[in-house]
Amino acid sequence: MNRGRGSAALFDLPPARKGRVEVALDKALGVARAAGALSDLDAAVYTLARAQARGVDLAEADRNTWALAAIGRELRETLIRMRLDPVSRGANRDDLVEFLRSLAHPDPAPGPAVGDPPKP
Repeated sequence: MNRGRGSAALFDLPPARKGRVEVALDKALGVARAAGALSDLDAAVYTLARAQARGVDLAEADRNTWALAAIGRELRETLIRMRLDPVSRGANRDDLVEFLRSLAHPDPAPGPAVGDPPKP
């Protein structure tokens, strides 16, 4: 398909309504931009993520499990690089910090060791 500037697309995505993955990505991008986590400098990567999300939706609609798995892996990697997944944002970081803090202050009255018989 000619794009008007003399270049043809590598592949054409058919025009379609946004699927659930693309809608969810749009929502996440909006929140990330509002929070200042993404800027105009990131336009290329979030454009890539949108194309990948559309690909996931199309593969899912076509029931193409191979394509769904392949493009899903790529989208996951893109989301990680954009820090849009819970792990890269440190969603569980507070639990880890609290655990490490608890190691510095052991319980003064620990219970019996594992495997010790109860004392009468």
